[in-house]
Amino acid sequence: MRNITANAIMNLKETPQTLYVHGSIMTYRADDKVTITKAEPQGINSSILVLDLKVIEGNGPMKGTPKAFNYENSEQIAKTFSQVTLRYSLDASLTVNIEILG
Repeated sequence: MRNITANAIMNLKETPQTLYVHGSIMTYRADDKVTITKAEPQGINSSILVLDLKVIEGNGPMKGTPKAFNYENSEQIAKTFSQVTLRYSLDASLTVNIEILG
């Protein structure tokens, strides 16, 4: 299991109104890369946005390094979500509530 932190904010004050998801995940190697994408298909609960967070392991020396990630969505559907689930391995995920700014 990895150490992960995340926040989700829906900014209604800006145009276009945008959902921001950001955080960090502890990786094992200094040259590991992190990607975040919208999961396809989404889950059965339409109020939860599901994102896949993947760590692509590098070849460098072992060294615990936190890696930042961020996701933005300005589509109309972004305003319908109340939570975000980040799946970061086959058997691990993190769900956070979306904070509304507006």
